[in-house]
Amino acid sequence: MPLLRHEPQGGVRSLDELLGIALALEQEAVRRYTQLAALMDQRGETDTATTFRALIAEEQDHVQAVDGWAHSLGRPTPDAPAFLWRLPPELASSWEELTERTRLTPYQALSLAVVNEQRAFAFYSYIAASATDEPVRTHAEALAREELRHAALLRRERRKAFRRERGWVEHKPTRADTPTELERLAVALLSATAAEHSALAGRLLALGDGDGAALLARIAEEEQALIPPGYSVEVSQAAVPDTAPACLRAAVAASERLAEAFGDVAAQATDELVLTEALRLQEAVVGHLARLAERSDARR
Repeated sequence: MPLLRHEPQGGVRSLDELLGIALALEQEAVRRYTQLAALMDQRGETDTATTFRALIAEEQDHVQAVDGWAHSLGRPTPDAPAFLWRLPPELASSWEELTERTRLTPYQALSLAVVNEQRAFAFYSYIAASATDEPVRTHAEALAREELRHAALLRRERRKAFRRERGWVEHKPTRADTPTELERLAVALLSATAAEHSALAGRLLALGDGDGAALLARIAEEEQALIPPGYSVEVSQAAVPDTAPACLRAAVAASERLAEAFGDVAAQATDELVLTEALRLQEAVVGHLARLAERSDARR
């Protein structure tokens, strides 16, 4: 599904509003992660419960940070419940749907958490893009980056859960310690993914899905544009599926792998330039995933 079905209404015109929204979102995350940790404990999934408890502790630190931020600006602590209505409705509805299930695997729980962190990222990005006040824009961008960092952590844990459930051997996370290493890695990953998306676009066109082909062609072009000048894009060697739905699933899988790779790099980064660039690349890929999800919804 799309990350957010509608852009936030009304915009955020002051730091007071942004503070209230941020506090409401962080407190809601604490509440929901507490629910998921308890569910995982009940089902004996202690590793996943531990992941959620670590996120609870971090979100609680964020609650305190927002409170300290308000005081440093000479403002009282916001009344968070008064801002709950400003949060994306997709967050609450997806949490309720998941916690009401009688069977819940670690992979399902972590998948929802990943999507909701991405929704929070998209939400703050919308706020930053529409802000007319420079402090609001700057702080919204910082909050968006933090949500991406959480998504990177959860993606890694989700992949572990996926592999555990299928008895697969866990692989070593993607890593780049310097800007040069990240550039080389990005060139290889973006080149391969752009080539795969381009090949899938060609197959969709042959299958009569012109809209899907056009979308994948645009995504491939945007991926190529992320590659620094002077590098060439390789030709895809991957097998191309025979049906349009399978092509779309393959396209999503390719973008998922790309987002997780950049998320791995960001989660392990010790260099500020590496962190910033990895998050920038992951942000672009998350946008591609949202558009692919919208296309998949349109075909149902």
